[in-house]
Amino acid sequence: MSASAQGDRTSGNEIERLLPVLVHIQANLDQDLSLEALATRVQLSPFHFHRLFRSAVGETLKQYTQRLRLERAANRLIIHDATILDVALDSGFQSHETFSREFKRRFQVTPKSYREWARGKIRASQVSPPGLDELYNDFELSQTRVTHLAQLHVAFIRHVGPYETVTEILWHKLADWAKSKLLPVDLTFLGIAQDAPGLTAPERLRFDAGIVVPEEFSSEGEIGHQVLNAAEFAVTTHVGHYRTLPEAYATIVRRAARLKGYRVGGLPCIEVYRTTRVDTNHEMNHTDIYIPVSRIGK
Repeated sequence: MSASAQGDRTSGNEIERLLPVLVHIQANLDQDLSLEALATRVQLSPFHFHRLFRSAVGETLKQYTQRLRLERAANRLIIHDATILDVALDSGFQSHETFSREFKRRFQVTPKSYREWARGKIRASQVSPPGLDELYNDFELSQTRVTHLAQLHVAFIRHVGPYETVTEILWHKLADWAKSKLLPVDLTFLGIAQDAPGLTAPERLRFDAGIVVPEEFSSEGEIGHQVLNAAEFAVTTHVGHYRTLPEAYATIVRRAARLKGYRVGGLPCIEVYRTTRVDTNHEMNHTDIYIPVSRIGK
């Protein structure tokens, strides 16, 4: 995270109006996400919705949904033993042929070759000599364990761009909003990394600054609502400055890849900040880092 101001190339009102649609797309990549269907959700003509979406997001609706579907498929190919056809259908493609063609266009390899390459990298990390990746100077990590995270309702503000440019101001806005809604003072602050660096271009990375809320609510301005479904995670506590989180992630992911009986899962990754106020000036922050995992054989 950085205390620098968040770049904003688009109108805040445009993003605010689209927040519910963006959450809907994220949760329903295998459903009908046509221009007509989504325009109806926001009560706009397809023509005006297309212009609004492109202006706010920087991609057309088709480009955006296609990219998210392909990136989701890339994760599914690694973590699930499903057939390539099933991965294609689960990611919103109608046929093996269409999926394979678009996947190769995006990643320059076939889905089968990508799966073999990615799993080969994971196997290599699993047999690396223990201890070599445990050497770090500027932060501390707890042991990594698997835990079940219950379903959570989250109020969030979305940042689009490099993860290191996320600003603490987003959580300050959420805290002020929660106070205006008379929510409990002891807020749980979250960070939700929706995309994987390396798969998604830095300028397209989505990061949601969030707080846990008791129930669903209608989006208000830049503050939207989303649900984090119950799932299993490899959780590790990081103690140190937020600037050391990228290095910590490299170690934690390697640890998760070596967990017996589990495979590193997809997205999102979740950060839970053990603090009453997110402050990038503090050198010794406690952050619980949740990496999705799935049981091998499920």
